[in-house]
Amino acid sequence: MLEERRSQAAAAVVDEAAPAAPVASAYRDPVTWAVAVAAFGAYLAISLFRLLQLTPTSWDLGIFTEYVKQLANLRAPVVDVRGPGFNLLGDHFQVIVALIAPFFRVFPSPATLLVAQALLVAVSVFPVTQAAVALLGRGTGRAIGVAYAFSWGLQQMVDFDFHEVAFAVPLLAFSLSALVRGRTRAAVAWAVPVVFVKEDQGFTVAAIGLLMLLAGARPDAAGWRGWRGRIHGSVPGGLFLIGWGLAWSLLAIAVIIPHFNAHHRYFYWSDGGVVGAGPPFSVTGLIRQGFYAWPVKLQTVVMLLLPTAFIALGSPVALVAVPSLALRFITTNNSYWGTQWHYNATVMPVLFIAAADTLARWRAAQAGEPAADGARPAAGPGPPAGDSAPAAAAGAWPVTGFVPPASYLPPAGSLWPRLRAAATRHGAAMMLAVTVALVFQFPLGNLWHGTTYEIGPHATAADAAMAQVPDGATVQTTLSLLAPLAARTDTFWIGNPGNPLTQYLVFDGLNSGYSPAPANVPAFIHQLYPKAGYVEIYVRDHVYVFRRA
Repeated sequence: MLEERRSQAAAAVVDEAAPAAPVASAYRDPVTWAVAVAAFGAYLAISLFRLLQLTPTSWDLGIFTEYVKQLANLRAPVVDVRGPGFNLLGDHFQVIVALIAPFFRVFPSPATLLVAQALLVAVSVFPVTQAAVALLGRGTGRAIGVAYAFSWGLQQMVDFDFHEVAFAVPLLAFSLSALVRGRTRAAVAWAVPVVFVKEDQGFTVAAIGLLMLLAGARPDAAGWRGWRGRIHGSVPGGLFLIGWGLAWSLLAIAVIIPHFNAHHRYFYWSDGGVVGAGPPFSVTGLIRQGFYAWPVKLQTVVMLLLPTAFIALGSPVALVAVPSLALRFITTNNSYWGTQWHYNATVMPVLFIAAADTLARWRAAQAGEPAADGARPAAGPGPPAGDSAPAAAAGAWPVTGFVPPASYLPPAGSLWPRLRAAATRHGAAMMLAVTVALVFQFPLGNLWHGTTYEIGPHATAADAAMAQVPDGATVQTTLSLLAPLAARTDTFWIGNPGNPLTQYLVFDGLNSGYSPAPANVPAFIHQLYPKAGYVEIYVRDHVYVFRRA
């Protein structure tokens, strides 16, 4: 039987020269378009109504609004929201956000950033679905695309107002989708601009390069081919991405950011512990730091793998997520460890494409596994009904043409082949089930609540208060009003030390950020600026506007 399978595999290799059956394109699939449009609408509704209700989760939308406004007006990215005279390139290397500037010039509103973010997420649905369709067929690919589009990591990013990592999501999706489909040049091309998203993304680019390098290092070794699957590696491409990613990350952290920083340092070294501004470096210290609060970090890893039903662990593509997680888990800042905020968004396309790659491997491997009675089948079961993926060549792995030796296969009747066969058949359905179960525990669940779309009297009063401030004026304000004012004024957050005396001061007494909240706002402002001469010109529903006399 083994010799027969080898001869059949050899015939399959010869047949590789024959024209391959055309793969259905997700880019022309109406179902994929419907999923992408639905994701765009859902995510835009979540973020846009949060803006309209003036309930931001942080000051980041205000910061990025002023950043894009400065670039749109061809000025240095000085963002007074972050601090008086603060050049944002001294905080993070996030130059790719400048792509929004031309659109902001036409539509000068923080909503422009939210539309861009929702659009970036929607666009990423296409490469993830395309990878799944190419590897598994149309039906299964569509299901995986839906599960990805509404995965919790993307929801959390959108709920965090706006962040630059939104650009990394489609770029990584396009790069890895090309990689698992054997298009190495496209994989390299899409990975190149990822380094301009943020200074730490270069390490992820290097991980893609390492995967490409390892897959291309020994292309003729049978066991190696089984490991790499469809990943047609490239030694030159892999080496280039490793060098490109590491060079830009190190350059940004060591040179560019300190150059623009007022203190000429990379601020986030203070969160690095033994690899930053903390105690001297030691391997044991690094290990202790990485495993500190391990239940929280383990929960994050489990939650990341859960949307793919843990199937992503079967592909080397999942290793691309390691640099991102490692950097987060070794930091001493606990904000990076959990499932909150935007930090898990870039892991989603990596793991879903890895899951599709795993299912393709398992589906192909079934042709060489023993049946329940110990006999080895002459051919695999092929894709489920309705899928368009080509059937496996008899006795060989159709993804690679590799026939595993008898010693490579698990023993007949073992539990693992049965579990793997079940996951291969029902994996996409499992991912959809997990997505549906998690929807109501994450921001998408708010879409069913009427309060999500209500603009209350307090928000109306705040809008009227902000209208008292003319365009181009200088203004200090509380966190909830930063983004709308930053779009058209020189805005300072009232919580920052060293702010200048601005022409206007807008204070939301109900959402000031002060604890306890000031009971008498005019007296509080006079206490902060006793000689500034601020005069109250508007008050409604605890929202005040003061103008400097």
